[in-house]
Amino acid sequence: MSISRSSLLLALAAACARGFAIPKSVHQARQIADVSDLLPAYDYVFVGGGTSALTVADRITEDPDVTVLVLEAGPFADPAAYLPPLFELTSAPQQGLGGQTYPIVLGNMVGGSSGVNSMMNLRGSAEDYDRWGRLFEEDALGWNWEGILPYFRKALNFSPPPKEVAERFNITWDASYWGSESRLHAAWPTFQYPGLDPLVAAFDEMPGVERVVDSGAGGAGVYWFPTLMDPVKHERSFALNAHYENLNRPNYHIMAEATVRRLILEGTTASAVEFQTRNSTELFTVEASKEVIMAAGAIHTPKILQVSGIGPKKVLDAAGIETIVDLPGVGQNFQDHVGIVTNITFKGLLDIHPNGFDILNNATFREWAKESWETDRSGPYSLAIENVAAWLPLTAFAPSSYEAWATELETQNHASLLPEDTHPTIVAGYAAQMQGLAAAMRSKDTVFARFKINGTLGPTNPILNQPFSRGSVNIDPTDPFGKQPVVDYRTLSNPVELKVLVEMVKWVRRYSFETSLKNLGPVDLAPGPDVVSDEEIADYLVRGGGIYPSDYHPAGTTSMMPLELGGVVDQTLRVYGVKNLRVIDTGIMPNLPGANTCQPTYGMAEKAADIIKSNV
Repeated sequence: MSISRSSLLLALAAACARGFAIPKSVHQARQIADVSDLLPAYDYVFVGGGTSALTVADRITEDPDVTVLVLEAGPFADPAAYLPPLFELTSAPQQGLGGQTYPIVLGNMVGGSSGVNSMMNLRGSAEDYDRWGRLFEEDALGWNWEGILPYFRKALNFSPPPKEVAERFNITWDASYWGSESRLHAAWPTFQYPGLDPLVAAFDEMPGVERVVDSGAGGAGVYWFPTLMDPVKHERSFALNAHYENLNRPNYHIMAEATVRRLILEGTTASAVEFQTRNSTELFTVEASKEVIMAAGAIHTPKILQVSGIGPKKVLDAAGIETIVDLPGVGQNFQDHVGIVTNITFKGLLDIHPNGFDILNNATFREWAKESWETDRSGPYSLAIENVAAWLPLTAFAPSSYEAWATELETQNHASLLPEDTHPTIVAGYAAQMQGLAAAMRSKDTVFARFKINGTLGPTNPILNQPFSRGSVNIDPTDPFGKQPVVDYRTLSNPVELKVLVEMVKWVRRYSFETSLKNLGPVDLAPGPDVVSDEEIADYLVRGGGIYPSDYHPAGTTSMMPLELGGVVDQTLRVYGVKNLRVIDTGIMPNLPGANTCQPTYGMAEKAADIIKSNV
């Protein structure tokens, strides 16, 4: 079934002529429950209703004359539910990891992954964003640190940590890096476990590790960071409750459980979106009179573009899809933060009370925690995740190796590290990124690895924040419209990546066994005390289950780069070769920032909203 603009307008006009009132829902419905409540056309139709979509939709519907429809495959859901709404896929076998497959987990609800993530609130290094801008000969729209910092300020309403907690744990901050107007909150729990004290102090004993005054300052080192939560209720602050609920805008519609199948193109102009509702095979279309805005995420946006005829011709030909715009970069340049499994326990931490186990084992502490939460939303239950980590440059955790590795990265045959039939523009883009990454390897200000700590358990699994390998997300040639695209991380396809991961394991060991933490009785459970040499550590990582290729931060598949570098969108976020079509999700990131991707997505979305409103 197709809802045409002309037929519905005629029906409405006839109803008025007969003296019947037009249903109120047509003009004022916000949560669209039935296709019949849709307008015949909207100025902007968003494909995907996650973090970026709701942010941009909020900003552009500030103009009451602009109509917006957001189509989201997931439901309206409570993010506090025991089982959050997730979309789970499985990767292709990873050749660099012994042919293993890995789960791919995405937020599947209105609000997207901002409704299911760990609420960590980081933005990464200033140099991460400067590398974005330098990929273009002229960075006319300021896709760099200076140009995006005002949007980080706009995106978040910062509350300082509670005075007593800040003094107790020496938490520093600089409010000049933050804003105060947004309905999206960056706030702090009222409690931290005292086991953090020796763990944080041990960071200062490690050579080359610096303290940073504020997580938003764009530097690398040890810093405390706020949580994405309401400062009073200590509940999750995310895209839905910040950028949709309580707005009461009749021009801002969301239809949940509506899965977009493909875009409708008139020639090379995006004009409409085809979708299905839950438990139905019937197809519907809705028109976009100004633009279609892709916000389905770095996994599903390239899939939808490809089945719509926009993408690499060889991929579309294999799936029997007619190529309308041959755009080689769609689905390529895929990247994610890489995690490694280490497990070093500290018996001495369990002797520091209270600790996380006391919630389970100490009735007095448990009752106090419960009473504090019920009385004024304070205490341990206000703690979503402990708010401190070391975000380190390569110069700090691999001081004797980073220069040689940077030179190796610069002089590689980059084409040889990609699949044999890779398009020349994709090769050129990869080479440009690796040249920029080599410069970052020599800087003490770019975060390459996250070393997070837990006041009860000690150091948690480290994360490589600057991946060197690039993969792909392409439609399945045997089932192009199915829910499962072919996702290939290609982890370790660049040999420098494994060398860096090995050094990360060695740094965690030095931190645990060569600082004052040795007095807390560290025990190496993984990789284990018998895994000593670089070769043994590498073998553990590759064949012993020591790597997982995703920290649930997919990016890069619709990159903002020049067309000659395999880019998919330009600096205005318009898709090359297609009119009235933009992308605003993490797929546009040409390289990942050294941070969880939630706050960067909010910042990008705020900037995107201004670009769209200015109609550049």
